[in-house]
Amino acid sequence: MQQSFRDIEHAGWREKAGAYDDWFAKITAQAIEPLLRSLGDNLQNARLLDVCTGTGHLAGAAAKRGAVAEGLDFAEEMIAKAKSNYPTVRFRTGDAEQLPYDSNGFDFVVCAFGLLHFADADRAIAEAARVLRPGGRVWCGPDQGNEFFQILTAAIQAHGSPDVALPAGPPLFRFADATETARTLERSGFSNVRTTVLKLTWHAERSQDLLELIYKSIVRAPILIETQPPETRAAIRSAIVRSAERRRRDGMIRIGFPASLTVALKNW
Repeated sequence: MQQSFRDIEHAGWREKAGAYDDWFAKITAQAIEPLLRSLGDNLQNARLLDVCTGTGHLAGAAAKRGAVAEGLDFAEEMIAKAKSNYPTVRFRTGDAEQLPYDSNGFDFVVCAFGLLHFADADRAIAEAARVLRPGGRVWCGPDQGNEFFQILTAAIQAHGSPDVALPAGPPLFRFADATETARTLERSGFSNVRTTVLKLTWHAERSQDLLELIYKSIVRAPILIETQPPETRAAIRSAIVRSAERRRRDGMIRIGFPASLTVALKNW
């Protein structure tokens, strides 16, 4: 029986929880302060839910600012890591598309780099609206990588095929379109939608580290590579390393990972 999109995402994030902080979290952590600033100057005693909390850094930062923060993720291993990172913050395993909370219970719902991992992002957004109090804010952060996806796509197109037997998933860059983001949020009962772009950057000393990043902290990209024939896999991996090396400046490789930051208010 073929795995679903959700099955692959769930298994992938359970497997990669142990390495996430050493790799991809170095990119996503750059978004934490801009995200929290977008919620206002005072988070003291505000109830905040971090959906797709991963290893818990956003919820932990919100708690440090005085919020009554809670993190939720569908990967048990991610939750275990989050609890280890922030023992005083509450974390639980759960489904973003069916949140285990009463309606109108949170002042803020945040979701950092999670939307493109949902099988049904519209349902997850509707659930965020349900658990928010009227007037509460939601923040959505889809990956909309630039240079990274250019490198990956070019390597696969040059040496392999993107048409492999993977279950169909949602459009990868759907929420990189600010108009589509606003339209989706408004359908779920939000208003005052504002979107900006965060210029996040990954950097490393070794070009080989880009492959490490892909295999240790991303779910679908390694599957796409490993589904290719052996000689094709080797060619794709070599092309990725060469492309990374071409971006070396002053001894460091720097690759852009821009992301959308969208804030909206739940209507009364």
